[in-house]
Amino acid sequence: MSASDAFAFDWSVKTTESETVELNSNQFLRNSPAGSVGSYSTLTANAEARTPTGTFDFDGDGTYRKYWGPGIAGTASEFLSYGFKARYEQREKNKFDKEYVEASWRQQSTALALLNDLGVTSGLNGFLDRMTISGGIDRSLSAVDTLSLFATSTRTSYEPSAGGTAFTDTLARASWRHALSSTTGVSLSSEGELLDYDNALGTSIQIFRNQVGIDSSLSALLSFRGNVGAAYLVTEGGATTSVLGGFPTVSSTSSTVLDWVGDAVLTYRMLKNTTLTVTASQSVGPSIVGSLFKRDSIGASLTQLINSQSSLTFSASGNRQISTATTDYVSASAGYSYNLTHDWLAQFTYRYLHRFASSGTAVFDPITGTPTVSGTGPADSHSIMVVVTHSYTLLPAGN
Repeated sequence: MSASDAFAFDWSVKTTESETVELNSNQFLRNSPAGSVGSYSTLTANAEARTPTGTFDFDGDGTYRKYWGPGIAGTASEFLSYGFKARYEQREKNKFDKEYVEASWRQQSTALALLNDLGVTSGLNGFLDRMTISGGIDRSLSAVDTLSLFATSTRTSYEPSAGGTAFTDTLARASWRHALSSTTGVSLSSEGELLDYDNALGTSIQIFRNQVGIDSSLSALLSFRGNVGAAYLVTEGGATTSVLGGFPTVSSTSSTVLDWVGDAVLTYRMLKNTTLTVTASQSVGPSIVGSLFKRDSIGASLTQLINSQSSLTFSASGNRQISTATTDYVSASAGYSYNLTHDWLAQFTYRYLHRFASSGTAVFDPITGTPTVSGTGPADSHSIMVVVTHSYTLLPAGN
C-alpha cells in the first residue's frame, strides 16, 4: 500500500456593503449650477482559496447610482456598473519571487465612465465593456537586485457598437531595482504601450516610457519615492479636423511627440499620530474611452489619528488635463472617519471643487469622437457626503 498526495484549499469569503448619500451644489460642474442629491449603493465580494504556495482570488462588485434634483436636468439619473476579477498567484521559496495571472471584465454606462474618469457629462447612452488579461513575474536576482516583468491587454467595446470607438490597449513593462543599502534603492523601468482604434482611419498610437527612480527611508519619520523619465509617442493614422468649403472634414495624419513623465511621493510622520503626504506627477496616456491625455497633478494630505476608532483627513490638490483643450482644477476636502463597531464604518466628507475656464475651443477628441471637457467656462461645486460601510466575513480563513 502507498499513500497518495491530497490537494486541498483553505477557503475564505468576505463581503462589503456600502451606502453613500451626497448633497452637491453642482454635481456635473455646469456653468449654471443647480443642486442635486445622489445615492450610491455598492456591494463587493471576495472568495479566496489558498494552498501552501498559491492563492486564487475571485472578486465581484456592483454599484447602483441614483440622482434627484434640478442639477441632473438633461443627464441620465441612474447608472449601473459591475464587474468580476479572477487572479492566481504562485509563490516561490523566496518571499519576493512569484508569478501571477489575472483576468477581469467590467461593464458600466458610458456616461458614468466619462463622468468618473474625466468629470465630463454627456448624453451618451449604452454601456462600455472592458475585458482585461494580465500576467507578471517577480524575481530576486540576488540579495540586492530584483526584476519584475508585467504585461496586460484591455479590449474596450460598446453596447450598442455605435456608442463609441472600440480600441485595444496593450502594455508591457520591465523594471529592475538595486538596493544601495537597507534603506535606499534605485530602479530602472521601461515600458511600451500600443493603442489600436477601430476607426475609419485605423489609428494606432505607440507610447514608450523609460524612467529612473529612487526610494529611500531618510529617517524613521521621513521617506521619499520618485521616478522621472521620458515618454515618446508615435501616432499613425491620427485624425485632424478642418473646415473645407464650409463643411467639417477629418483627414489622416502622423506625428511624433517627446515629453517627460514622472511621479514623486514624500511621506512625513510629523507626530506619533499625524502623517503628512505630498505627491506630484505628470503622465501621458489614454483615458477610459481611449482619448489621449497629458495630466499634471500636485497634492497634499494630512491624516490625524484621534484614537483607535476615529481619524481626521485634510487634503488639497491641483490638476491639469490637456487634450483637445486645457483645463485646470483645484480641490480641497476634509473628512472624518469613525469605526462604529468592528464591522461598521461611518465617514463624513466635505469637498470643494473648482474648474477654471478651459483654453481651446475643441471639446471632442477627433480619434474617439468622445467629449474631453464638460464645459469651457469656470464652475464650482460644494459637496457633503456621508458613507456607511459594513464588512462581513462569511467564511473565515483557516490555518
